[in-house]
Amino acid sequence: MGNNVPRQSAEKLATKANKISWREFTKCPYENFEKQTRVHVDPFGYVHVCQGISIGNAWQKPFSRIIEEYNPHENPILEPLIHGGPVALIEKFNLPHDAAYADACHLCFAARCLLREKYPDILTPDQMYGENE
Repeated sequence: MGNNVPRQSAEKLATKANKISWREFTKCPYENFEKQTRVHVDPFGYVHVCQGISIGNAWQKPFSRIIEEYNPHENPILEPLIHGGPVALIEKFNLPHDAAYADACHLCFAARCLLREKYPDILTPDQMYGENE
């Protein structure tokens, strides 16, 4: 059984934040996935455009090729985020959700947690989601 301390901590902190209607989060406030200017590489080799959204693994494919082949419109997670933020992610996949969230990242993370089984190569690694093998 995995260690869910990071996820539990995030959920506990979110309960203390002021909440906003989930419908308000129609864009990502921190990343421009169409004009990506930075990526994160984790210790497992995953290349992230945002923490927990991987576009490839540098241990499996050359980093330069991952960057050259990057097309957010062909990515099932990034495409809705580009066109309507976390709200579009919820709507595209008809995901269950709460009425309000602390911020766009809170809603996006909750949605991605529900999609991990469907997109394990994109929504990875487990540690980004508070799960350890």
